[in-house]
Amino acid sequence: MASHLAAATSWDNPAVMCPEEILPKGLACPDLSHVVNPYSDFPQEISKDEVLEWSQKKYADLRLCRNQEVLRREQLKAGSFPAATIEQAWMIVDGGKQVKEKLEAIHAASLKYEIPPQVLIGALKQESLLSSLGISPDGGNYSCGMSQLSIQEWCRSMEDLSLEEKKLYGWPSDISCDSETLPSVIVKPLYDIAVKNLGTRPEYLLTAEDFNGITEEDVEGSFPPAENQLQSKRFQAIKSFINNCQNVTLSIQFKAKTLQGLFNQFVPMKLKNSEIYLEGKTFPRTCRNAYTTKYYPLHTGWLLAVAMYNAGPVQEKLVGSYYKVKKGKFPDMNPLDLIEALHWGGKYSRKTDTIVFKDQQKRKYSQRWFKSCIVQRHVARVIQHATLPAESIAKSLEQAPCTPSGVPEYRKKSSGIKDKINE
Repeated sequence: MASHLAAATSWDNPAVMCPEEILPKGLACPDLSHVVNPYSDFPQEISKDEVLEWSQKKYADLRLCRNQEVLRREQLKAGSFPAATIEQAWMIVDGGKQVKEKLEAIHAASLKYEIPPQVLIGALKQESLLSSLGISPDGGNYSCGMSQLSIQEWCRSMEDLSLEEKKLYGWPSDISCDSETLPSVIVKPLYDIAVKNLGTRPEYLLTAEDFNGITEEDVEGSFPPAENQLQSKRFQAIKSFINNCQNVTLSIQFKAKTLQGLFNQFVPMKLKNSEIYLEGKTFPRTCRNAYTTKYYPLHTGWLLAVAMYNAGPVQEKLVGSYYKVKKGKFPDMNPLDLIEALHWGGKYSRKTDTIVFKDQQKRKYSQRWFKSCIVQRHVARVIQHATLPAESIAKSLEQAPCTPSGVPEYRKKSSGIKDKINE
């Protein structure tokens, strides 16, 4: 199938890192204070062997060190770097904190929800670079934390906790998680007030403390109409979400649960039951913790669940249309096939300026090209986040930048199905 890279990859033993290799170890940094470009240069006194070691075995720490240097220079001279560069540097540096806690939570979540740890970490890095972001608008979702979960997704995960745990986190015990009761945008009234409290700090530095002092009366009339009792429960749920969504352990656990829900409900059975270690076999690399799942580290079904989280369950129908699936009989697939289908699946409609496709029952669907472009890139980057530094497994396929402005000419020519793509 898809890419020539597939032939070079053994999917039961792909060139991926152990979880502890993906996160920094807290090593002492080389002195980058005198290099010209903190993103690429090394101090002159470092040998070629040391450069190679930092670039491969110590890659996660090197990336952390480089971004710490960027923040140091920006603090000395404000405006030395673009605002977007500083935001990303902050995220990388914050992502290097609480490493032990993060690794423990990732191991526990992988064990409990059977998600490959490489897929879970890749998804977390793609969402937040492992930083504990505060509430952000996120296209109306008002997402939060490492996992960038919305209040609805948070609510569905809270439902699994005991009454004692809900009480501990201040969560109402009997509130519905449906979109009418807790629409994602319901967080906006409190967010708007908190942003005003930021002063000159950028919005990505928003924390739970910035919401302190906001009362139910301050947002009265801002929620969808309901009885007073429900309005109070809504406010309690929002405050609980705000106060706990940056909790590393909860965020990782809830992300894994959310992905498992998509995997169980929407991933085709053929993909669930493929790429599984036979009895007595497992991921062959020796990592700090034993491998915790029967699924291959870059399992196509779990990556499809990640795509669904990013762009909705309809991605299964897009992939099915690309491979002309009938009666649920998906072909053998690997992660590169998935990226290919997400990119090329569906035919361009000039009438609607969208990508259109049909499911197995001939029902019609459509989505913006921007979504198709972003979701295939998202899956490729999830894989890249887990790939060994000196290796290459997957790449995104866009031939022009993913922008919401329109469909590029090369993509308009696609028939939207596998056997008619010009390769």
